[in-house]
Amino acid sequence: MRINIYKKKHKKKISGLIKNYLGNIKFGVYGIKVLESGILLTEEVETIRRVVSRITKRLSKFIIRVFFFQPITKKPLKSRMGKGVGVIKFWVAYIKKGMVIFEISYVSKNIAYLIFKVINLRFSLKVRFITREIYQVND
Repeated sequence: MRINIYKKKHKKKISGLIKNYLGNIKFGVYGIKVLESGILLTEEVETIRRVVSRITKRLSKFIIRVFFFQPITKKPLKSRMGKGVGVIKFWVAYIKKGMVIFEISYVSKNIAYLIFKVINLRFSLKVRFITREIYQVND
């Protein structure tokens, strides 16, 4: 029987390395790609989700491709050092350069670009608007 000594995860270093499959659109037609590595907070994603649902009037399909797996802990004020790690305050996701973090479908290109402009104002990292290459067969 193995006893788990460390109950909370350690922080990771953010690197610019990326796997090839992270930079492609999988589910939607339009996407938002990150141009730099960093940390994404849950509050940012919730704000963006609300804005997109208001603009599209809930008629689009909005896919969030990030998962918040890293807990950030904080000790209370005026507490002495030692005696373990503090309680979990919030969760973050480490974003690597080149990842597609949002995808959207069932909207026109103009509305998708308007959504990108609004997201760009509320986002802490540099992002780019990308589209999926849909090949049409000419008869």
